Amino acid sequence: MSRAPSVGAAFLLVGCVASHPAPKQYDFGNFTATRPVTSALAVKLVIRDVTEPSWLRTRDIFYRLDYAAPSSPRRYAVSQWVATPGELVTLRLRDAVASANAGYTLTASNGSGGYSLQATLEEFTQVFTEPAKSHCIVQLRVLLWKSADQITAQRIFRIVMPAQTPNASGAAVCLASAVNMDIDEIVQWLSGEVSGTHSSDATALAQTPALRP
Repeated sequence: MSRAPSVGAAFLLVGCVASHPAPKQYDFGNFTATRPVTSALAVKLVIRDVTEPSWLRTRDIFYRLDYAAPSSPRRYAVSQWVATPGELVTLRLRDAVASANAGYTLTASNGSGGYSLQATLEEFTQVFTEPAKSHCIVQLRVLLWKSADQITAQRIFRIVMPAQTPNASGAAVCLASAVNMDIDEIVQWLSGEVSGTHSSDATALAQTPALRP
């Protein structure tokens, strides 16, 4: 019996696999503290896992075409994150807070008091205003708890900044930079809240106007 059909089928299978390369993956790069806080935290602080809406619980990199279909998010077909945005932001937030905290920064409470920080990732996308012009938006809503039932402070941190290139690579670099800037603002805010030097504002919005498109 001839084995030619089986060999031919094998070559066809290899060809199909070769035509679908593995997606290119992105992360936020290595963590580097961008600037010192105005005062050391020096408190026990639990950083809970960052929460996110269901549409962001994926490794896809999303973008919107505001000039054509603003209510229809799309994803890059051959590019993705190495983990979900919530996981990546959680790791970066813990690194940044730990680097500024002279006390203890934990991932879960050990029952001995201290503060607890809960962040929710509300926006994390690239937006095109023109075919070759885009910007990224990262918005985090942060709650600071003194105890299990006492919210000490809450605030929204939002960064809007232009992307250098109108593609997945530009989105990844821009979103990572915006996350770093948001988290830098969160660490500065935390420094004031735990030291009692800043007043909290439940509706305050931390933005960088100069970076808005």
